Amino acid sequence: MLENKWNNIAPEVPQDFHEKFEETLRHIEQADAVDKKYKRKRFSGRLLIAAAVICTGMGVTVAAKEFFKWNDHLLKRLEPSEEQQETMQESNYIQNIDQSVTQKGVTVTLTDSIQDQGFLYAFFEVKTEDSISMTDHTSFEEITHFKIDGKEVYAVDDNRFGSFNTGVGQDMLLKTDQNSTHLKYFNACISYDGDYDLSNKTVEITLKNLTEEGDYDTTVITDGTWDFKWTLGAVKPPTTLEVNRKCDFGGYEITVKKMEVTPLLWSLYLDYDEAMKVYEDEKNKFEYTGTDYGMDLYARTSIDQVRYKDGTVLTLDRTMGGIAGGGEKQDKENGVMIIRNSFPQLVDVDNLQAVHFGNIDQWLEVRE
Repeated sequence: MLENKWNNIAPEVPQDFHEKFEETLRHIEQADAVDKKYKRKRFSGRLLIAAAVICTGMGVTVAAKEFFKWNDHLLKRLEPSEEQQETMQESNYIQNIDQSVTQKGVTVTLTDSIQDQGFLYAFFEVKTEDSISMTDHTSFEEITHFKIDGKEVYAVDDNRFGSFNTGVGQDMLLKTDQNSTHLKYFNACISYDGDYDLSNKTVEITLKNLTEEGDYDTTVITDGTWDFKWTLGAVKPPTTLEVNRKCDFGGYEITVKKMEVTPLLWSLYLDYDEAMKVYEDEKNKFEYTGTDYGMDLYARTSIDQVRYKDGTVLTLDRTMGGIAGGGEKQDKENGVMIIRNSFPQLVDVDNLQAVHFGNIDQWLEVRE
């Protein structure tokens, strides 16, 4: 408990930052006392954030991320609570990197990465000098080079990394309110087989040639390569919930054996024979009537809400999609059909009680 003692709480940074930071905290404390809202509560991250932001506005930026490692990009995309902001970093789902490379007037900064079982996202900020303008159609060449522990993701031989997809492009979420002709936000992603674990792996990403995509061709705005290399942390394995309940997936009673879930990702393990009935019927039917929605299992299992133990319902914004792509895996040998997808924002796994499948309007209790 700090009990309003501001001395020696700032990290090892220049003295002028200490002075401005501590002065700012005193002002905040005085204002809160007058407002009678701050009654010797435990020192919160929000107060530290406010002080760091104000000090940054004074021209001192050297240590802002030491206090608050979630950038605006990730806050807007994932909408974490204050507790999740701390725990997600502690568990290595989120890493701050801040590597910058400048080539011919284009500075690319790898700001952060997000990882889980099955995907990795790397977030980039691209700034250009006055003579180089960007639009919503500006990108890098499509062939983006990924290496995992020195090995190309797409290898020529059979010893290739088991990747489903890689790509790089502008981040659609930030296009409208933060981009400009000289500042754009990009992300590079890789989604891969869930049996592979990126924990503690060294990742290399090369972005090549800043381009402008036209209707029929692509023009190189600035040629060059921007190379980045960092080592990922080890993420915790997903929480396994033994569900063993039947759910009506749009006219098909299918047993959900279990659910694996992290704050970012989920996997449903469905009874194989019951799940495959959906696809058998799709082969034989050309018209869908009654309660048959005419969708595959991936569409039927789209989660749009979660309910917590205290009854709180969190509605997920599916318009922005999840943080990573999903898919299906037929495991006949083990008697399961595995459906995997990601949440568009962070979910409190410890308090998760039920999930709602929006396309078929069904709730599934995942805990007793």
